[in-house]
Amino acid sequence: MSLAYLDPGNLEADLQSGVYTGFQLSWVMLLAHAVGLLLQCLSARLGFVTGKSLAQHCRQGYGPRTGTILWILTEIAIVGSDIQEVLGSAVAFRLLFGIPLWMGCVITAADTFTFLAAQYLHGTRVLEGFVVS
Repeated sequence: MSLAYLDPGNLEADLQSGVYTGFQLSWVMLLAHAVGLLLQCLSARLGFVTGKSLAQHCRQGYGPRTGTILWILTEIAIVGSDIQEVLGSAVAFRLLFGIPLWMGCVITAADTFTFLAAQYLHGTRVLEGFVVS
């Protein structure tokens, strides 16, 4: 899991949460982003110096049980991050077109699988060209 949570949509959600709570917990958001950035930089530095990813180091340094627990926790974090993006798209479809939330989720999932299939069948360049155009 990289520093993918530091994008405009997530920052806007954080700020809206701050407005709701009167910005009393803004220090938590600032601290969480700072720690995430620090860990991301340390992980990148470790990978650059050793030529191995953080996952490879965890596999070497920990036993199979701890490695499996780390893998499951990482998968949960990724799913949690992706769920908010899917729900955000569904809410956008509802606001723009009046589509029910479940249908917005289905459209978003179909869109994702369409892009993955296009990348698999035609390569990354075709997908990049579609996004740029």
